[in-house]
Amino acid sequence: MAASLGLGAGMPGGSQHGDVLNASPPDEAGKRRLVEELKSRGRHAVQTKNYRDADLLYTKAIDVLSPEEDDPSSDRDKDLAVLRSNRSLARLQMGQLADAQSATELDGTYVKGHWRLGQACTALGEHQDALDAFTAALALDGSNKALKKEVDKARAKVEQEKLLVMEGKFDGVVAENGAGKTTKAVAAPKPVKSAPAPPKKSASSGSDVVKTADGDSEFSKSDHVRGYKVVGGKKTSYFHHEQTEEEKRLIGDIRPKQLSGDAAAAAATTSGDQDTSAWNKAGTWEEKDVTSWAVDTLTSSLVGTSHSVSSSAAEIGGGTAKVTKATKLDLHGGGHASVAAVRGKKRYIYEFGIRLDWELEDCSNGEDYRGTMTLPDVDGTVEAGDEYDLSEFTVEGNVGNKVRMALNKHVRDGGLRAEVHKALDGWVELFKATY
Repeated sequence: MAASLGLGAGMPGGSQHGDVLNASPPDEAGKRRLVEELKSRGRHAVQTKNYRDADLLYTKAIDVLSPEEDDPSSDRDKDLAVLRSNRSLARLQMGQLADAQSATELDGTYVKGHWRLGQACTALGEHQDALDAFTAALALDGSNKALKKEVDKARAKVEQEKLLVMEGKFDGVVAENGAGKTTKAVAAPKPVKSAPAPPKKSASSGSDVVKTADGDSEFSKSDHVRGYKVVGGKKTSYFHHEQTEEEKRLIGDIRPKQLSGDAAAAAATTSGDQDTSAWNKAGTWEEKDVTSWAVDTLTSSLVGTSHSVSSSAAEIGGGTAKVTKATKLDLHGGGHASVAAVRGKKRYIYEFGIRLDWELEDCSNGEDYRGTMTLPDVDGTVEAGDEYDLSEFTVEGNVGNKVRMALNKHVRDGGLRAEVHKALDGWVELFKATY
């Protein structure tokens, strides 16, 4: 690298970057190669947190790009803005701010320069300046989510600072630091001098201090402004209300009481509606679980359901399709059924998933066929006469396409499935008639 750049001898002190820090390329091309090498090493120094070396490397690159004469046709200012922004990151870790400001002055459209200036101001406690810098960066890159977060954080710091000023915890004094930068000084908390406690006085004494009944705490009479008051010698909420004797007499004793034997029997005989308990005379809501009954009756209603297939049916030539088994699935928590009485009206609530085993026997072609069909949603949302959804239909063994089409027609899509729907409608009527 040293030979290609035309570099001089190593830097005194044996620095690992002496070859580039002491280099003086004679032509513009050599300077550009040197700057790129300095930038590469500078980035590596920042990544390894060697901020002193990063500062030296970026400073050398800035010096190489900063000749006395100006060249309006070059992009030197943009390059210098990038270098000063990068150097500001290193100097920020060493408590310096000037480079971040200089980067934005050289190129006001360089987003990262404003960002680094905001970071530097935040580190120095200059939250308003940080907010201005982050806002300027966001104006250049409005879709940058990270910048939006920085703006929000800086704005929150500024608002917090204003509150501290209002509360007297921040005096707002502007002072000069050693670098000539004005900073705001936070007032140190004033020492609190201990003073002898004032004598405690009762609430009837007319003083500004009230002692509570338990004698453990005091508060001023002005505390009512903050939502407190004294009731019966106790500090309580300002909205607390103690019932007067007249109010207690009018309301009476409202504590719940258990009915005795005779009273409970009388309440049961006068409740009027046998579907509601003595404790639910208003009939607002009462529910009875009938899941066990529903499972048993559903099974008996479905098993044995059958459909006769015409002897002219293609490929299978007649036979009888029927349900041989009904199994409740674990869908919907295993299924449930209940009857609810709601203000005198009954509600029939049920929801099951059911798998049916079917078979088609006595076919004229001498074959028997078996399989399953699954109804995942047997519930009250299906009106009488409507179809229940079928999520799965299987046929055992290997059957030809024509046979499968015939089974689909007479078992899956019509025929036996239609009979199953009728059986389910009949079960719903049985449910309503029983309960």
